[in-house]
Amino acid sequence: MANVSIKINNREFLIACADGDEQKVKKLAEKFSQRVSSVRDKIGDLDQQRLFLLAGILAEEENQELSDDLNIEEITSALKDITNKIDDSI
Repeated sequence: MANVSIKINNREFLIACADGDEQKVKKLAEKFSQRVSSVRDKIGDLDQQRLFLLAGILAEEENQELSDDLNIEEITSALKDITNKIDDSI
């Protein structure tokens, strides 16, 4: 298990992660830090818990929108149909 030091909202945190995932965790933390800064710039100073909560909710909203746009199940079904048509024509 590896440890990564990250800085969010001018505060350092030590995060445990799987060996080899250190860079991934750092990149994700930097993205979250940017989101926290954006929320703070728009809303003003909040206590850290509320600031992190709002940033997390906004991240989840973005993930939901991406998920809705992609709709993996429909794409998978369409790809299977295309593959079957190609197989049938060969």
